[in-house]
Amino acid sequence: MVTAAYGADSVKDYYVPLLISAAIAVLLSVLAYSSFFSNSGKYDSSRLGDFDKTFVYGRFGGRDSAKLREAVIDMHLFDLNTALEKFKELEEKNLTESQRSVLCFYMGRCYQLMGYPSNGAKYFEQALEYGLELNDTYLLAARCLVQNGRYDKAVEYYNILLDRSCYFDFIYTDIGIAYLKKGDGEKALEYFNKSLDEGKNYSFALGGCSLAYLLMKDLEKSREYYKKALTCNMDDVNGFKIFYCNIAESVDLLDEIDPNMKLRTETPEEVIR
Repeated sequence: MVTAAYGADSVKDYYVPLLISAAIAVLLSVLAYSSFFSNSGKYDSSRLGDFDKTFVYGRFGGRDSAKLREAVIDMHLFDLNTALEKFKELEEKNLTESQRSVLCFYMGRCYQLMGYPSNGAKYFEQALEYGLELNDTYLLAARCLVQNGRYDKAVEYYNILLDRSCYFDFIYTDIGIAYLKKGDGEKALEYFNKSLDEGKNYSFALGGCSLAYLLMKDLEKSREYYKKALTCNMDDVNGFKIFYCNIAESVDLLDEIDPNMKLRTETPEEVIR
């Protein structure tokens, strides 16, 4: 009997295991199919904006393009570790300078989002060296440099943007923050006032003036602009107060300011957006 050849004592013993195996195979196929299309949906090109599509499809091809597309989408979805792994896989490949400039840009952005400005600055500067001299590259590099304490280099990049007549609404306040952190209140005030004159990032610029005057030890003016900033509904009031207290402490004026402003948190928020 056929069933005996396979060690089964009956037709039932022979067919039931086969049916169970077939059912399991179908289930695994359905799961694989579902997983494939789920991932396909996640990495659909429609998730990329025109900016990203220009680089993903304009400078990369084949599997490298697919890998970069996935990494960029992961980054936008804030799955940053996964994105970085994929970027690093591409970094090991034999890329052209044009391709490497794009990859460095995205790696810099990924590190910046992860909270590693020194690594971010490194890759943004490499992107510039390889020729990706976009306004965005200079801006993001400058912001990382400010966070990393390299203020002069950051201002150099900001000035390149100004020379290009590239006026982001926050360009002057960004430069003002760089000078504040450098400890130059007069230069900081100059740029915050420029922002006010042009009506750009207005409430933030008022807060910047308050900080600049405090750094210059002009408490009366500092309080005046502090109140103006609050009445103009500036963003991140808590971060502003933390920065105010830090500057007051650095110029030995902490005891002179409003006690309510001294309620600082253990982990100060970064005031640069």
